[in-house]
Formats: sequence, structure tokens, C-alpha cells
Amino acid sequence: MRAVIAIILTGAPGAGKSTVAAALASRLERAAHVPLDFFRKMIKGGYASPHHWNDEVARQYRIARKSAAQTAINLAAGGFMPILDDIVPADWVDEWRRDLEGLDCRFVVLRPSLAVALSRNRAREAWTVDPTLLAELHEMLDKPYTRDWLAIDNSDGSPEDAAEAVIRALGISLP
Repeated sequence: MRAVIAIILTGAPGAGKSTVAAALASRLERAAHVPLDFFRKMIKGGYASPHHWNDEVARQYRIARKSAAQTAINLAAGGFMPILDDIVPADWVDEWRRDLEGLDCRFVVLRPSLAVALSRNRAREAWTVDPTLLAELHEMLDKPYTRDWLAIDNSDGSPEDAAEAVIRALGISLP
């Protein structure tokens, strides 16, 4: 029996992770979007902002990743393809694979141009990321550890176009 695919969709802030993940999940017959930020932002008392990285922020991210992974496993057991979105540095890759054990993990990195990511970041209504940090994360996700991942340049086109590119490249069957 083939393992259920779990897509870990990554990219710098402004890459379109959440929007593309939602579009992708809605295109598939049985899929669910599992945003890591949902789990991070459940914490109200004692929330540690990633804008000031420290040990507590790292701890809260670990808790969020474990919670998202467990949700993904539960969804997969129920017949749904989980699509997680997170910014994935090199030292989190093995953790994701370990926490999603039993699922066929497919890492997909959205790589719009830096100019497009910066523009999208500025246009956000809720919160923005410091442009210097965004540029660092954009560069980080173009390092050798992402070499074997599916990379989608979504500088142009709609989120639905990017979702369709993921479906085609991963050979996912549509209903």
C-alpha cells in the first residue's frame, strides 16, 4: 500500500504559502490545509514573537510543528492529503520527516522573485516581516538543502496557477 503524501509547502514570507496551500487543498478531492501559524497563534498568554528570536520562540515553534504534524497524521488516517505550510530551515527538515513518519513527505518551495515577495509583504493587512529578514529567509530557501525539492516560481500568475503547477509536478490525480 502506498503511503499518503504530505506536502510541506515552504517559502519566504510573501511567497504565498498560505494562499497557495489553501488553493491546492481546495483543488483536490480530499485534502486539508494545515497552517503552522494556526498552532503558533493558539498561544495567547506567553506568546513569543518570532520577530525577536530566542529559546522560547524556538520552543514554541517546536510545539507548533509537533501539533501540526499530529494533525496531519490524523487527517491522513482519515483519508485526507495534508498540506502544511511553514518556513523550513535546514535543521527542521529531519524533524518534519520524523514527526510525519509513515507519510510520504514532499517538500515544495515557492520561489517568487525577492522583489515580488517584498511587494506582497508590504501589501499585507495583518502584519509584515522586516524586509532584511525576509531577504535572508528568501536566500536561505535557495541553499543546497532545498536542491531536491520541487521549486515553483510563482512570481507571476495566480495562487491557483501555482497550485496547478504543484499538482502537475507531483503527479497528483484530480477528481
